[in-house]
Amino acid sequence: MPRLLLRLILVWALLVMLYLPLNTSTYAVGDDRIDVILANMTTRQKVGQLFMVSLGGSQLSTAQIEFLQEYQPGAIALFSSNVDGKTPEAITNYINELQFVITEAEGVPLFIAIDHEGGRVQRLLEGFTHFPEPSIIGATADPFIAEAVGQAMGRELSAVGINFNLAPVADLHTREDMLNTSRVLNHRTLSQDPQMVGELSAALIRGMAQQGVIGTLKHFPGHAQTDTDTHRDLATVSLDRETALATNIRAFEVAIHNGAEVVMVGHLYYPAFETEENRPASLSPIMIDLLRHDLGFEGLIVTDALDMGAIRNQFSIAEASVLAFQAGVDMLAMGPNANFSDQKAAMDAVYNAVESGEISLVRLDESVRRILNLKMKYNLLDWQALDSTTTIERMDTAASFQTLVQLFEAGITVVHDENNLLPLSPTDNVAIIYPVGKPLFLETCRQFLPNAIYQSYSWWPYDWEFGATQAAARRADVAIVIAENIGWNTPQGELVAALPLEKVIYVSLWKPYEWEYIQALNPNTLGFIVTYSTSEAAQIALCRVISGQAPMRGRLPMAIQGYEVGSGIQSES
Repeated sequence: MPRLLLRLILVWALLVMLYLPLNTSTYAVGDDRIDVILANMTTRQKVGQLFMVSLGGSQLSTAQIEFLQEYQPGAIALFSSNVDGKTPEAITNYINELQFVITEAEGVPLFIAIDHEGGRVQRLLEGFTHFPEPSIIGATADPFIAEAVGQAMGRELSAVGINFNLAPVADLHTREDMLNTSRVLNHRTLSQDPQMVGELSAALIRGMAQQGVIGTLKHFPGHAQTDTDTHRDLATVSLDRETALATNIRAFEVAIHNGAEVVMVGHLYYPAFETEENRPASLSPIMIDLLRHDLGFEGLIVTDALDMGAIRNQFSIAEASVLAFQAGVDMLAMGPNANFSDQKAAMDAVYNAVESGEISLVRLDESVRRILNLKMKYNLLDWQALDSTTTIERMDTAASFQTLVQLFEAGITVVHDENNLLPLSPTDNVAIIYPVGKPLFLETCRQFLPNAIYQSYSWWPYDWEFGATQAAARRADVAIVIAENIGWNTPQGELVAALPLEKVIYVSLWKPYEWEYIQALNPNTLGFIVTYSTSEAAQIALCRVISGQAPMRGRLPMAIQGYEVGSGIQSES
């Protein structure tokens, strides 16, 4: 069929389906619904449910349609190539089309998955809220705030038809991860405290679930203490058993006991547990048994993408798929580097292993039942197309922004305040020195501190700005100096270093570890505040916190020089 004609037929069918419910007459209604579905599925369809596939491009090709209808996968993971440059309305139409192709072939509606962690890992950009780095959630130490963030995330995802978020990251924070931009966990972690990571991860997942989106704990059993990126090679975590159970694995245990429904297993080799050298957890019966029985996890286990270097350096994707399923995994994920041939070969390999008896039908049905039960719980078996003309209304990004302001008000951390100068009053003789590219500092702080001296400076400061900022600081009794990453931005660091630091309360818009840089410049610096982000919500919240309009509540999610995890000055607004 010519591609244009096929697409016209699909568009017509989608318009009809906006007003007609999906025909689910082949499915029973009631407790035996999954039994009926399983009984009517072929072995090929059951095997298809085990796979989370990937498709290149932002429009379905004829080859992709034929692949989806023939192999009927259980899930599709969206990557940048699928959504870059697309409006929320266009993404809604694209997902409607994906679901229609499957259901038209009498397949089971899809999990539509995406990496939506916030911070540096967020595929959806145009028209969507850019959620901040997870460390600000860790700084709140508040599951209720985390749940609200999860609700906001879930609302925007579900508005376009995404029902499966490959987040949150439950790996523990390490100092090296935040300081080294080449490390895979750079700015992606909540905290270094496993109890807090587990509680906040579970809260994020609860919030998403309330909006019909399934959250995923990743990457079990935890990357912490390795500098290897599993996209490139196998990562070895050389913790002894007792330490691993008390730290990396403990975070997952807490989240599981608080209701997590999906765990992604990473390509991580733990010699303290694994008896076979260089066997990644994603292919390891020992590590899956630890997750299932020691941690008591009864939900869905999915692999990290099997086209990553950690796997492909040792196995073909087809071999890894069979090994992972034999190890006890339920769903086998394919990343953007797995082409059609790879994915078909993997699905054929698992199918052939079932047909030959290498994998039993009982084992196959066990995983398919978990997948179908989760789809039924989230009402995916009764999928209906979404009206793309009301996508923006469903997303409600204005509500998301207010949630983020509340998040930052709760998480901005006053680490040090030598003379108890905070919160500031409108009559204080204070200078606010801020980056000119962040005008909300001026607009917002002026509402509460109208008599302050305001002086901006450029990202790469001009010579005259050195004099202007020094003059502003000298005229004030205390200077609030706001900067970003001065340890890396040398000119900006020089501007801050030239200020009378004994008058300065320094605000880091990024890393808490900048405290060490400031201390090296002048150990008599008056104070230190961390916002963990440069976002507009962070700018508004900072002004509210330093002026006493919001309480000081944030706590460090990681230890820094002289301050332990959980440190932070607390006060009422």
